Amino acid sequence: MQAGPYDSMKDISLKILQSSVSTVPIIHSASQDGSFPQLLYLASLSGILKCISRYFRHSAGSFPILQQPICNSLVKRLPQATTFLFYLDITALAKDKAYAQIHLDEISIHQALQLGQNANSSNAFYNGQRCQMCLRTDSLHKVMERLANPGVRRLLIVEAGSKRVEGVISLSDVFRFLLGI
Repeated sequence: MQAGPYDSMKDISLKILQSSVSTVPIIHSASQDGSFPQLLYLASLSGILKCISRYFRHSAGSFPILQQPICNSLVKRLPQATTFLFYLDITALAKDKAYAQIHLDEISIHQALQLGQNANSSNAFYNGQRCQMCLRTDSLHKVMERLANPGVRRLLIVEAGSKRVEGVISLSDVFRFLLGI
């Protein structure tokens, strides 16, 4: 699967979503017969979202949908007992070898966040860089900007005061909403 330099961002986004791949190569061939193809770019949902966010950064107020709090339809609700291993990437924990300090199949997301909030904890593997958070009241545009950061694939939606996990929103959730699929 590939795309060309004149394909729309919508078409490329649909290819990524429908094929469940992380990137699509953007290929250009100067010749009529398609020989000598050149790789121009590897398109990803986060890269496309970054372009969209940058484009609307100063005009987001002109589009009311971007200023509204994230919709309930975008949020995947997580029960409090959902285990850390179930939803978050284990590779994010590998850098600090945190996986050796905890039992991933026994710790809930809520417990992991609490450990990370406690700076004195010997298991303080969580920091805001590994697992981004947002509030239910954050605007769609703010959520899009956070998801456009490299390596961020999902945001935990937390309660403002307690940091209790209320749900998750992913890149694909936002694109499905924006594309109406």
